[in-house]
Amino acid sequence: MKQQLLIFFIFIAPYYLYSRSVVYNFRIAQITKEHIFEPENKRPYTFIGLLFDEVSQKRYNDIHRNYFGGLGTFIYSWESYFLRADFAVAQVQQTDIDSHFKDTQTDDFLITLGKNFLISNHANLTFSGLFGFPTHPVYALQKPYFGFGQYGIGAQLDSVYRFNQNNSLLLGGRYIYFVPRSATDDHCMKHIFSIGNLIDFLVASKNVWGKHGVEIGFTPRFSFGAKVYPSFDTIVEKSNYIRASWYAVYQYKFKYHSTIQRFLFNIASGFDIAPKRYGHKYIVFLWAAWDVKF
Repeated sequence: MKQQLLIFFIFIAPYYLYSRSVVYNFRIAQITKEHIFEPENKRPYTFIGLLFDEVSQKRYNDIHRNYFGGLGTFIYSWESYFLRADFAVAQVQQTDIDSHFKDTQTDDFLITLGKNFLISNHANLTFSGLFGFPTHPVYALQKPYFGFGQYGIGAQLDSVYRFNQNNSLLLGGRYIYFVPRSATDDHCMKHIFSIGNLIDFLVASKNVWGKHGVEIGFTPRFSFGAKVYPSFDTIVEKSNYIRASWYAVYQYKFKYHSTIQRFLFNIASGFDIAPKRYGHKYIVFLWAAWDVKF
């Protein structure tokens, strides 16, 4: 039995020790909340509907993955505060050299509470706390999965510096810790598992003209401290990664009757700098969103 379990972790676990979550996507969180503190946007409620499609290839064993689904977001803002709730669902597909996997899964449920600070006429800071709740068991030791399936808690700080009415610099950073949770493998063995910690950074340039806008940015991510007990550290350490991503977003903002609305179209591409063997050769992420503020 121990020999079978060791074989599982050496040859099978690297397929699965990669998690995908859209509610924790830093780019989506930033872009979809950017306008809630603009002077003309005093209305408190914002609803966001978003469709996404991500395709990727891992270096190990030529593994291809596809996540296609939708994200729903509600934001309530008052004075300089906001409360945000995110939830998503996706169809997960994986194809490798000799198998195909397909499943529909839910993402975690994420709550964000933040406060905006006006530093000057040109700059503001936003501090946020993030609280994530799992909607399904941890699937990391069994199959490809969507949503981390763990309780997460974190803090985020981001800022906007406006050079003028049309051009801005956006900066951001956040840290999230995921609480270890019970997980079952394919041999019905119980483990305590955690993806550990995430650190995200964002730097972007935004240009607006009339109803149109374009944002171009860079978002590195660092995942570290993954754990599984009973311990197979030599394998779990390979699930930690350093990822570099670039993105571009086009927005069209307009008023219809008394509501402020935006369409957003995003394309992003990235790859894993580490680990070299088990990391992603490429990731392409497309999404389109519509938000209504009233």
